[in-house]
Amino acid sequence: MKKSILFTLLMAIALSVGASVKKTNLRVLYVGGHGDLETIATDYDSVANAKSIVARTAAFERLLNEYFTTVKVVDAKDYNYRMSYDYDVTVLDGQPQPIEPRQDIMDGQRFVKRIEAKYFPDDFDRPVLTIAELGKNIGGRLGLKTDWYCLCLDQWALGMRTSHPIFKGPYKVNVTLEDRPTPEGAKEFAPMVGEVLPDITPMWRVNTKGYMTDRGYKVGMVSRPWGFEDSPEAEWISSGLCAKSIDAMALGRHANFFHWGFAGGADDMTDEAKPLFANAIVYISKFAGQHVIARKYNEGISTRIVAKENCYRITEECYNDYKRSINQFNEQMRQHSDSIKAVAAAGGQLGQHDAFYLQWQPQEIPSREQFLQQMAGPLFAQFGTDEAAYKKYYTDNTPYFYSRFGSYSLMLDEDAKSLGIPNNDVRLLKKAIEIWKNGSDVEKGRRLLERYTLLRYDNPDQYAAWVKKYEKKLFFTESGGWYWLVNSQDINQEGNNYDILNYWKAPEQKVPEIEGTTDQQNPVLVSALLNDTPSGDAKELVIRIKIHPTYHIYGFVAEQDPYIATSFDIQLPEGWEKVGDMKIPSFKTTGQYGTTIYEGDVTFRQRIKGSGHGEVKLNVNYQCCDAHACFPPRDVAFNFPL
Repeated sequence: MKKSILFTLLMAIALSVGASVKKTNLRVLYVGGHGDLETIATDYDSVANAKSIVARTAAFERLLNEYFTTVKVVDAKDYNYRMSYDYDVTVLDGQPQPIEPRQDIMDGQRFVKRIEAKYFPDDFDRPVLTIAELGKNIGGRLGLKTDWYCLCLDQWALGMRTSHPIFKGPYKVNVTLEDRPTPEGAKEFAPMVGEVLPDITPMWRVNTKGYMTDRGYKVGMVSRPWGFEDSPEAEWISSGLCAKSIDAMALGRHANFFHWGFAGGADDMTDEAKPLFANAIVYISKFAGQHVIARKYNEGISTRIVAKENCYRITEECYNDYKRSINQFNEQMRQHSDSIKAVAAAGGQLGQHDAFYLQWQPQEIPSREQFLQQMAGPLFAQFGTDEAAYKKYYTDNTPYFYSRFGSYSLMLDEDAKSLGIPNNDVRLLKKAIEIWKNGSDVEKGRRLLERYTLLRYDNPDQYAAWVKKYEKKLFFTESGGWYWLVNSQDINQEGNNYDILNYWKAPEQKVPEIEGTTDQQNPVLVSALLNDTPSGDAKELVIRIKIHPTYHIYGFVAEQDPYIATSFDIQLPEGWEKVGDMKIPSFKTTGQYGTTIYEGDVTFRQRIKGSGHGEVKLNVNYQCCDAHACFPPRDVAFNFPL
C-alpha cells in the first residue's frame, strides 16, 4: 500500500514538472567549452576552470532539454560550421577552431590591420545564438554588428524592449524590475550626446552571479549600439549594466545571429531569465536561410554620433569635467601615497608595489588652449579657442561626414557638401549620375558613386539602371561602411558584394618579372609594376633593374666623374603625390670621389598616395658601364593606370 502511494506521488510530481513546460519542437546544438570563470587576461585556476566547463555544459544541457525536443552537446574543439546544418539552432558557448587562422598585416614594423579568423563562410545562413564575447570572436570576419564594445557586462539588464517577441513567448517571461544606481560610465558618456540620465535606473536581474560581486566570475560583453539598426536585418533589444553608454547592446540580433551578451551559465540564470533564453532560441530559429547584408568589418568605424561627441569635447563644460576628474585622481593618489609614506616612516613593511606610489607626482592639468589642441586636432589651427565656431562646423557639416573601414574618425565629404545633398539621401546618387552623364563634373560623379556604393561600373547609365531598379529597396548604412545597399537576402545581390573592397585580403607584394636574360649586348633589363600597400591607403611603384655580371649602373655621381646617374622621372595625375623619398638598394663606391654604383639585381621603391583616376608615367634613365667601357645612356618608359 505504501509503495503504491509513493509511486503515485512520484508520478504526480513527474507529470507536474513535465507539464510545466511544453517542449518546442526544435533541434538545438549546444557547443560548449567555456566555464563560469573569467579566463581572458586573468590568472585563473586551470583545474577549477576545467571542472567548471564540465558543470556548465551539463547545466546547459539540462536547461535546453527542458524546453526543446532534441538537444545535442559537443565540445567547441570538435565543432565545424557544417554541423549546424543538421540543427535548427546552434548555441555557441565555446571557442571553435577556425577554418582560416587570424593574420596580422604589418607594413614593416607598423601594424596595419588584423585579418580576423574565419569560422563561417559568407553565405552561412543557419541560426546561431552566441554567448558573451563569442558574438565578436566568431563574427568579426562575417561583419557582424555584435562587436566588442566592452567586456564589462554584469548580471543586470536595463532599457529592455519588453514589447519584443522574445519577451512574449512561447514561454512566459516575468520581468521584476529593481531600482538601482545608474551606471557611472553611462552618466559620464551621456553629456557627449546631449543626454542627462537619472540617478536611478530600473533593472532586471538576468544572472544570480556577476563579476562585480563574485570575484573571478565570467564577464559578459556589450556591443556598440550606434548604427546597429541602420540596416533591415539587425535589431537592438536590451542594454545591461556595464561601463559604457546607457544603450550599449547586451541583447540583439544581426541577421541569423543572436547576441546573448550575459555570461552566466544555465545554473546561474534567474528563474525569470531562463524562459527568455529559451524564447531567444525559438526567435532566432525563424531566421533560418538569412544572412548578413550590411557588414561591419571595422568595429570602431565612426557613425554620425561621433560628430556630437566631438562637438562636446571642445566645450568649456567638458574641460571643467576633465579638470575635476584629474583633481579627484590626484587627491586619491595623494592620500594613498601619504599613507604609504607614514608606514615607511614608522618602519613598517611595504608591499611589492608600494615603492611605485612613493614616487608618485601629481598629474598636471593642461590649459584650456592645450586641452583644445588635443581634442580638436587639425581643426584647432582653423578655429583656435572659438567654441561657437567648432559647434557651427560640426552642426553644419553633419549631413556630409562619412568614415571608412580602417578609420576611427569622421571625414568631411566636400563633394557631397558642394552639391548640398546629404550622403544618406538617395538624391546624391542621382545627382552624381547626372553630373557624370552630362559631363559637368565626371570625376566628382564617379568619386561619389564609388564612395557610397559597392559598384564599380564603367559608365553612369549602369549606375542609373541600378538605382532605378532597386530604389524602393535601397537603404543607407553607416556602421556597414557608409554604403547604399539593397534590402535583399540574395547572397549574389548586385550592389551588396563587399568582396570588391578586398578588406580581408592581404595585398600581394609582387616583384616585377624580368623578361629575357642579360648578356654583353643587353647588360641591363628594367621592369616595373604598381602594388597596393598593406595599409591600403597608398600604392607603391616598384622598379627592378637586373644588371649583367661585371657591369654596373650609377647611383650618385660626383662632379669630378663623367658618368650619368640613374634617374626616375615619375609623373602623377592630379590628386596624387609622392610619399617620402625613394627607397634605394645597397650600393658600392667606385673611384676616389665618392661615386656610387649598383650591381646585380636591384629594386627601387617609391610610394604614392591620392585619389582619382589617371595614369602614372615612369621614365627610367641609366648609363651602364664595365671596367673597360660605357654604353650610351638609355631611357625605358612605363605607364600604369590608376
